[in-house]
Amino acid sequence: MIEKQVVFFDLDGTLLTSDLKVASSSIEAIHRIREQGVEPVIATGRTIMEIGYVMEETGIRSCVAMNGQYVLYEGEIIYENPLDVNEVKALHEGSFLKGHELAFYNAENITVTAGDSDLITKNYERVGGVYPPIDDRLYLNETIHQMLIFCEEGEEAFYQERFPYFQFVRNSPFGCDIYPAGTSKATGIERLLSLKNISRESTYAFGDGLNDLEMFQLVQHPIAMGNALDIVKQSAKYVTHSHDENGILKGLELCGLLSRKAV
Repeated sequence: MIEKQVVFFDLDGTLLTSDLKVASSSIEAIHRIREQGVEPVIATGRTIMEIGYVMEETGIRSCVAMNGQYVLYEGEIIYENPLDVNEVKALHEGSFLKGHELAFYNAENITVTAGDSDLITKNYERVGGVYPPIDDRLYLNETIHQMLIFCEEGEEAFYQERFPYFQFVRNSPFGCDIYPAGTSKATGIERLLSLKNISRESTYAFGDGLNDLEMFQLVQHPIAMGNALDIVKQSAKYVTHSHDENGILKGLELCGLLSRKAV
């Protein structure tokens, strides 16, 4: 078993600032920990095609994407957990009857089931994206690793009861991530650590949202952002500054991975 320090970074609300950029202080801090032999890894609900600019700016080449369903290590795919086509079809049919739209995700594509949706528009504006192409049958032609359902808060309870093989985790006021029950960023991280024979003893994670909770329970040193939900802060070992206030740099100093630079 390799004793290696590994840091997992959530993106939205964590490594990304409010204007969806990586702070210069975060980029510098990541370069500094890499020089010390610490391995930085992105852990996100997003898919690979959405985060190329982050990986390029930071030099990070490893990622636990789509809430643990797709894992890259040093640019190589080491694990993927595609959704069952029949289960996706059943949910698609159920959501159609309820009047809710879906998005289908894999590493190369994102498509949605309809155009001109206010919730879809707001969701992708929130993350600095554009309205995805319309293709309500992508899952019949390509592997799907994650879905989104666009619905008002609380409406996901209908689906959680009727489709127990999925979990519906709200990521915004506009919708929920959908991925297999019993999986999470933590299961993707466990796969990475196991396949690369890395010990869990020196693992760290930064996060702010509900889909970071399992990751916080797994790693040894969970660090919540200052802007994190209260439940995330309560699950953390450390609470740093917000994502807009050099929270990554301050958090790496707080947990002892970086020393403070002399002024």
